[in-house]
Amino acid sequence: MITALSLVLAETSDPDVQRSLIDDAGPIAGLFVLLLGIAIFILWRSMSKQLRKIDPTLPSDRDAREQALDRELADEAVARGKADDADDAAGT
Repeated sequence: MITALSLVLAETSDPDVQRSLIDDAGPIAGLFVLLLGIAIFILWRSMSKQLRKIDPTLPSDRDAREQALDRELADEAVARGKADDADDAAGT
């Protein structure tokens, strides 16, 4: 194991070998970067479409949802109270 590692290190310590490894990897690395760019673009478009579907009037977090529900229930209670008051006034 150690001898194999020392052979690999000895091979890559030569600047000509390193340069040839880098030159050979150029087209493959370029293709990889291009594919990553295309994938990011497709994911970005998909996420943009999904974000446009979100209703902007929705509460943003749990506390806001609870407050919105409380406001809705309070508004309903006020409306029922006014209706009861109107019924009582009409009945007397």
